[in-house]
Amino acid sequence: MNSIIYPFDAHCHIEAISSANSMQKLAVCSINLQDIKELYEIRKNNPNIKIGIGLHPWQVTNNINLTEFSSKLMKLIEQYQPDFIGECGLDKLKPNFAKQVEICALHCQLAKQFKLPIVFHCVRSYNELLQIITQHPIIKGLLHAFNANNQIAKQLYKKSISLGVGSLILASTSQLRKSITKIPLAQILIESDAPYMPYANNTTSSAQDCLVYFNKLCKIKSINSTAAIELINQNWLSLYAET
Repeated sequence: MNSIIYPFDAHCHIEAISSANSMQKLAVCSINLQDIKELYEIRKNNPNIKIGIGLHPWQVTNNINLTEFSSKLMKLIEQYQPDFIGECGLDKLKPNFAKQVEICALHCQLAKQFKLPIVFHCVRSYNELLQIITQHPIIKGLLHAFNANNQIAKQLYKKSISLGVGSLILASTSQLRKSITKIPLAQILIESDAPYMPYANNTTSSAQDCLVYFNKLCKIKSINSTAAIELINQNWLSLYAET
């Protein structure tokens, strides 16, 4: 019997499910609205799975009609009863940023309307994301792959947003690595983003990589892993409203 306690994966994709430890809980996001159908079927047979619905900013195009998109997303939320909204957000390295802002704001509105947590993708857009959340407050959320300074982390904490820590914790030059000692454990969750953002020379990541990131976190923050795993997994349970 495997006695290792794995950190619950706060952010991953459909491909990660088969790579998870049998005792590991996963929050599996959509990158487009079609993903929710497959995730819904998977959740039926796996109590460790939480599922989300959303449109990833990489999927945003300028020809999206906001009224039609909102109507479709609302119907899918009602039909498939996701556990959270996402993955959605902002990415300045990708086109159609103004439309990304509109779509992200819409996700925030629906997350609050349906009383669901929300999962954000954010690249070089922290100020814009904070502005959206100020205008469209959410109940609680996760910013996955956090890679900003401690002041941004504090502002996000005030907005009830936890931070996903993954492979960037291993990079000595990452902003996350520079900030992590000042970020409280109460705001931290561990994520793989599997099968993306692998570490070292790996071509893909897996849900079990969360243990690598967790151990590095404990080493950097000089904290006891036994106490930390209990708190971080409780953060997961609190975010995804599992009792």
